[in-house]
Amino acid sequence: IDSLFALYEFKPVEDLTLTGGLRVDDHETFGSETTGRVAAAWTATEQVTFKASWAQGFKAPSIFQSTYICTFCGLTEPNANLEPETSEAFDIGVQWQSSDQRLTLGATVFDQETENLIDFSYTAGYDNIALVDSQGIELTGDYSVTDWLGVAASYTFIDAVDGEGNELTRLPESTGNVSLTLDPDGPFSGAVLVQYNGEEANTDGSDLASWTRVDLTGSYDLNETIELYGRIENLFDEEYQKILGYGTPGLSGSVGLRLRY
Repeated sequence: IDSLFALYEFKPVEDLTLTGGLRVDDHETFGSETTGRVAAAWTATEQVTFKASWAQGFKAPSIFQSTYICTFCGLTEPNANLEPETSEAFDIGVQWQSSDQRLTLGATVFDQETENLIDFSYTAGYDNIALVDSQGIELTGDYSVTDWLGVAASYTFIDAVDGEGNELTRLPESTGNVSLTLDPDGPFSGAVLVQYNGEEANTDGSDLASWTRVDLTGSYDLNETIELYGRIENLFDEEYQKILGYGTPGLSGSVGLRLRY
């Protein structure tokens, strides 16, 4: 595959930024595809910014997807009819920042229509879903409690269905995270991250339970050139699955040294 991408940014006035992009992908198997993108950002006031974009997408099957043989599905050859997926999407959002710049809030609504979405199939190994319509909203916020303590959060709701109105599998409607960062004067810094993944549909028609996981990260400067860092994942040893039948690690962690010159 050979690709060429061009991007142009234009500011007709100080508070308005317009962006246009064009991409051409020339694929050895699937031919040439041209996609475009336009975006705008308008700073209405010192505290409020509006943004919007429209874009197209193209994704050819990967080497693995186009050559995979699902032997446990009873297949003896890969899906020779696998097609590339194309998409068209738009989003509109607004961001507000307090006058002291300590609090930032944002909201974005989005919609994406995908044709020939590539997904795993028990009948073909990898196959195309003719049409998928995804729409939702993303909410974000961060607050600087002090110069060394900050809180950030995000929440995303996605309603994704295929052309027949069936819920898309392995995609939760609700996801979110909350992070607490600490960076006081001195050698120590750290963060606490809480991740939430809502209930999602499985390929067998059942529902996979929602889960919440807590991670910790930290670092300590031993001197000007050596930093000790560590990470603890799944602090409370939560038992959960991202995909039905696939296990996930329990409480785990890592420790390392970083050299700076």
